[in-house]
Amino acid sequence: MVNETTIIIKNRNDKDKSIKDAIFAFSGGSKSLLIKGEGQEISTAVEVAEIIKSRMYPRLEIANVSLGSRPYFNNRQSYHKNKNPKYNKKKIDIISKIEITIQMKSIT
Repeated sequence: MVNETTIIIKNRNDKDKSIKDAIFAFSGGSKSLLIKGEGQEISTAVEVAEIIKSRMYPRLEIANVSLGSRPYFNNRQSYHKNKNPKYNKKKIDIISKIEITIQMKSIT
C-alpha cells in the first residue's frame, strides 16, 4: 500500500503540529499515514500515533511498525583527537528509527 501522507517528527515541539497535520490528512481523504521518528523522537512518534488512533479517529488501525537504524555521521575527529585512530575508524555510530503506518480499518 502506498502511503499518501508522511509526517516526519524532528523534535518534541512538533507533536501538536504532527497531530494537526494527521487530522487534516484524514479529513482530506487520505486512507493511510506514515509517521517517522528517529533517536529521541521515537517516543514522540509513538505518542502521536496512539493519540490519533485512540482519541481522534477510532476507525483507524496501526497497519505496520518498522524498526531500524542508520549510520549517524558527525565530526568525530574533533572529539577523538588524542585517542587511538584505529579504534575511531572501526567505530560506527548508529541512530535508531521507527516508521508507523496508520490506515483506515477495512469494512467487510
